[in-house]
Amino acid sequence: MSWLSRLLGFRYFKTQSLIILALTIAAASFLFSFTALGLTGFYRGFTAYLGEGGDIIAVYNPKSETPYTGLVPAFLAERLAGVKGVLAVSPEVMAPCILNGEAVFLRGIMPEGFARLNVVKIVEGEFLNRSDINSAVVGENIAKRIGLKVGGNIFLLGVLADRYVELRVKGIFRTGSMLDDEILAPLHVGQWLRGASYNQVTLIRLKIDGSTMALSEIYRVVIAKASYETASQEAQPSQRQRAPQEQPQIPWTVMRFRPEDVGVEEASKYMVKYMEKYGATREALLTLSAAIFLFSSLTIIIASETIAVQHRGEIGVLRALGASKRLLKLDMLIKLSPWILSPSAAGMLTALVALAVIQENGYLQALSHTIPIQLDPFIVSLNFILTFMLASIGVLKSSVE
Repeated sequence: MSWLSRLLGFRYFKTQSLIILALTIAAASFLFSFTALGLTGFYRGFTAYLGEGGDIIAVYNPKSETPYTGLVPAFLAERLAGVKGVLAVSPEVMAPCILNGEAVFLRGIMPEGFARLNVVKIVEGEFLNRSDINSAVVGENIAKRIGLKVGGNIFLLGVLADRYVELRVKGIFRTGSMLDDEILAPLHVGQWLRGASYNQVTLIRLKIDGSTMALSEIYRVVIAKASYETASQEAQPSQRQRAPQEQPQIPWTVMRFRPEDVGVEEASKYMVKYMEKYGATREALLTLSAAIFLFSSLTIIIASETIAVQHRGEIGVLRALGASKRLLKLDMLIKLSPWILSPSAAGMLTALVALAVIQENGYLQALSHTIPIQLDPFIVSLNFILTFMLASIGVLKSSVE
């Protein structure tokens, strides 16, 4: 029988020492997981905010500081709707507002176009239709948080413009995304609260058939509409040119604009672009989480070294019997593995539960939107790797005489 086999059958760690090590690792794992899951949830939620996949395209103003403040000509929506390969068009206006003392976002939409791009489930009441003028549907999260009911009235104060509006709650919806923290209203309501012209929208979202339409084709159409000749020939949109889709309450007028004032991008990349603008990349957020973990890593290393110090007598006996230092350290790592990995998993699960409780109580928010939380395989792997690596450093650094 080899020395390693004999050592594995020899128990020399005290339970009290192992419990202290386990609690230390669980605390460090909790801190890392809480930070990493929260930050990556923030990143994932906002990058998927307008839609995932290459078939959802955003037409926006690249010069705006945030995804909520830019403006583009609204008439581009009906022009793009008539392009072959464009399956749906949704012009939208984002208007930050105050409702019952809380900051909320109202999104002005054209209901039919919006519904083609988002899977909207009506929890209570009805969804908007093209004849609605002063109605709104509210997301499930905001309805719970503020206590909104179907049939009730809401009074909204604009933030970007000194305006207000009173709307009737027609329904409560659920999308399973950050849209559940928003209020959806007719397009003209969003334009009014935003302080924008009825010929402008914040962005235009498109759903395209990727097999017949490319991003470059959308941009080519937009550039074509930017020319002075095109604008002068199309002073007013004709019925013949309008696509057989939903029409706005207030007819749009063709506006001149510069090509550099309009950008075309995949919706997810559009949000990533704004996130990166302020340094909020996925890599940066994970690095921040790992840095926080490493700051607490000293306790793991010290706890692992302490294990060896507290069992110096037992280790000395094994050394006297002929066990090598390398063999003893390997044996310690094998014996400590369950006490390293199990607390690491427990710390992560505790962090997940804590985040879920905070989220349920409406405290886990960014820009008035609830941050989605879910396990990320990469974070799970990184948590176990970092924990085991740091504990191993503590064991390998320990003096075994």
